[in-house]
Formats: sequence, C-alpha cells, structure tokens
Amino acid sequence: MTASSSVPKSLEELQAAIAAIESPAPEPELPPLSDEGSKATKAALRLLKFRARSRHELHGRLVEKEFSEAAVAEAMERIDAWQLLDDADFARQWVEQRSVGKGATRTLLRRELEAKGVESAQISQALEDVSDEDERARAHELVAHRIERRENSDLSTMEQRTKVKRRLVEFLQRRGYSSGVALSVVNNEIANARQFL
Repeated sequence: MTASSSVPKSLEELQAAIAAIESPAPEPELPPLSDEGSKATKAALRLLKFRARSRHELHGRLVEKEFSEAAVAEAMERIDAWQLLDDADFARQWVEQRSVGKGATRTLLRRELEAKGVESAQISQALEDVSDEDERARAHELVAHRIERRENSDLSTMEQRTKVKRRLVEFLQRRGYSSGVALSVVNNEIANARQFL
C-alpha cells in the first residue's frame, strides 16, 4: 500500500499511515529492501509510532541502534517515499506541546529544535504564533500554579519569601525565561499571593 499524498499532521494520522504501510499489501513500485534495511525501516516505524520526529533525530536514532549507514539510508529513503516525515510540521507540533504544556519559551524551543536538526526557517515559522505576551502570561500561570500548590507555605517572613522566590525564578529559567522576566513575574505573583493570606 502506498502512502497518501498528504503528510500526516497528528500522531493518530501518523499511526494510521504506519498501520497502512505495515499491511500485507504488495508495493511493486518500491525496490526491495536489504535484510538490514528492512530491519532499520521497521525500527524507524516503531519510533514514529510513539511520536513525530525530525529527519535528523530519526536518522540519529537508527545510527544509535547500530544499523549500517547503508541500511539507515535505505530506511530513510523508504520513510521519505511513504511521506512520514515533515520537519516543518514536527516543529509546529513541538512548539505547541512544549510552549503550552511545559511553558517553554521561544529561546528554549529554538535550541531544542536546532538540536533535533530542524532548519532555521522552519523553526522561525513554527515560533511565529508565540508572542512575548503569550510567554509572559504562561509564566504567570506557571508561577501562580506553583504557589497555589504550596498552600501551606508561609510567605509572611522575608526568609521564606526569598527561598520561594529563588526556587520559582530557577524554575522559570529552566524553561528559558530570562532572569529579569522570571524575577518580575515571581515578585508579582508572590505579591498577589500575599494579598490573600
């Protein structure tokens, strides 16, 4: 069975495309794979069942599994023929999941996508919809949620506020926020929390 002409956009669509590819229907238009190439292709399909990946990332994972470069090349050609990889779509999905789900900033997302081998233009396009205001609002949500979870924390003493502030600033910095933004957001949210004590 051949892949559809459109590239899968979601994990469910990707899994459905893989299932269709794995069906026993013959594929006369594609050349046969070597034994190792077939194993590398199956390994690539297993990796893609869990989540979308960039070309660079998938290639690297196959190399890590100690397939020969020829087998990896065969597998990548077959995956390309089935149109299962789209770095631009992967970048959009990554940005959406990590910015909303984890509160990652554009700076951190750019670094992560560069490490996954996504081209700079595709990264920039994926990051277009994330604004400074969105990032700052997400930082406020993350900190407010953390403070709410620590409902038994005593923020009345300077020592306790300093300790909580340091931890929250570090928390935001790990997500790519600058120390200035992190400190401003944390100070604001601690002041808000103290109003309700």
